[in-house]
Amino acid sequence: MVTVEDAKKVAQHLVKTMDPVCVIVFGSVAKTGKGEDIDLLIVTEDKEKDLKTIDSEVHKLLKPFYGDFAIDPFVVPRLVLRKHFLQGSPFLRLVQREGRCLYMKDSIDQWFRQAREDMAMAECLFNNKYYRGACYHSQQAIEKGMKGVLIKKGWELEKAHSIRLLTSIAQRYGISSVMQEEDMDFIDSIYRGRYPAEEGLLPIGEPTMEDAMRAVKIASDVIRKLL
Repeated sequence: MVTVEDAKKVAQHLVKTMDPVCVIVFGSVAKTGKGEDIDLLIVTEDKEKDLKTIDSEVHKLLKPFYGDFAIDPFVVPRLVLRKHFLQGSPFLRLVQREGRCLYMKDSIDQWFRQAREDMAMAECLFNNKYYRGACYHSQQAIEKGMKGVLIKKGWELEKAHSIRLLTSIAQRYGISSVMQEEDMDFIDSIYRGRYPAEEGLLPIGEPTMEDAMRAVKIASDVIRKLL
């Protein structure tokens, strides 16, 4: 029996020895935390090597682990991955739905970059009177900025959108809250109310200019403190 912890050790070894773009575990280990073997999708940079050569190199790097458990590595350069994904590869769609990312190159920088982009979009939408969009991207800027900081502290990414929940997790990592209590509730309500109707919500209606202005200001303050 092999576990997700075994998969993490394999991923760490690959990161040190071959500098991949990303390593994703899929199959039973990703879904249940254990299984008969480790299914890995290994994305590499686009180098002047044929796929057979890259695949052979990866198998050599994994050789120390083969005595302990079975590993099925699927190796693909980044551009080839993008091409097949856009063509609707059923295999890659399955990995997207069920896979678990064990490593992503420059992931922290990507979280921070997207947080800044969402902040810029929130301000642009507010200036053009798209208040619902401004509120949504304000929430996204805060969420992505907080996740980047948490990942930098060693947090393992999980599906969490609530700013209050992320703040609670941050406190466990010694990160002080960057928002007032009422602001957390306000920003969380913005995210939950992003659709026309959602069960269990108060019927507060479309966000006003004042709502959007408040959301943008909160997000701007948070991004400045975090990044």
